[in-house]
Amino acid sequence: MSLSDSGVGVECGELEVRLIDEAPAGPVSLFGLDSQSSMLRFENADVYVVTGALVGEENLLVPGGVKARWLGLRLRFKVDESSVSGLESDAGEYVLLKSSVLGRVFDGSYNEEAVRDEVRTEVEVKLTEAYRGMGVRDSLLLIDGPIFPTPRVLTMVGNPYADLYEDFIRRRVNAVDGVMAVGVVKRISQSTYYSRCKGFSVDDDTLIKNETVRQFGDRRFFTAMIGPLEITINEHTKYAWYVASRVGKEVNVIRVEAINEGLAEEGAMRLTVYMGMDGVPIPVSIADRLSRRLNVSLTRLLASLSPLRLTYEGLEELNRVMREGE
Repeated sequence: MSLSDSGVGVECGELEVRLIDEAPAGPVSLFGLDSQSSMLRFENADVYVVTGALVGEENLLVPGGVKARWLGLRLRFKVDESSVSGLESDAGEYVLLKSSVLGRVFDGSYNEEAVRDEVRTEVEVKLTEAYRGMGVRDSLLLIDGPIFPTPRVLTMVGNPYADLYEDFIRRRVNAVDGVMAVGVVKRISQSTYYSRCKGFSVDDDTLIKNETVRQFGDRRFFTAMIGPLEITINEHTKYAWYVASRVGKEVNVIRVEAINEGLAEEGAMRLTVYMGMDGVPIPVSIADRLSRRLNVSLTRLLASLSPLRLTYEGLEELNRVMREGE
């Protein structure tokens, strides 16, 4: 096993590059799940807006058909729990004011990204549980992003946020346990799991593109899967395959993850025939589009209705969200 500075172990075994011409037999319906987040900085508080979409035979949204706390409120000054108890009772159905894991109020001393990740976990887990509750047979859930995160903080003994991210992993694993669900990681230009297995100092995206083009470069269209990898942090393990698809001159690469080794392989094989022109599985692209548009609409609405003034950074973030939603 190769252990990186971040504490993430990678076991490679016998890697293979497999050309795929058709998906495995059998009827399987696909669902896509994605969330989008934005943050509005007001004079006295930061508001995190996280929206989500589940698309497939049945479509669900957050906020909408699934009950989840999709707003995070981080006060930009030091407060104690008693100061927000009244606000929490009034808005607790859809607003997170403190960590359900650490019991700390989201205030000026609380890590910004930890707030965003806790709200995102809440939204995505609730949508995953809704998918499980549908009881749809012969279906595969595609979750945009890793099946669970592996941030460096998980290996920092004594860091309170390590406990927080351990809980994020536990919640995500519990939500997908027993159902066919894979994570689809679209941006791997910063990933080095595969390159560490091969002994190269280059990112996975570049390496896999070079290897597949060298092997199948005589084809203008091809889809190949590369793997398997076993990725471990602390006591948590997930399995991964890469899928490379070429349309014309462009080669796109994604990573497919699951908590079950066989499911990771099957998921990668099935996705090879559902890739869009941009190399992203079509159900994931649809969920991305819906959650993004919903996020833009709600962010604009909250900015216009709030009695608080946006800071300069808040205005910049609002403009960025508007541009991305065009």
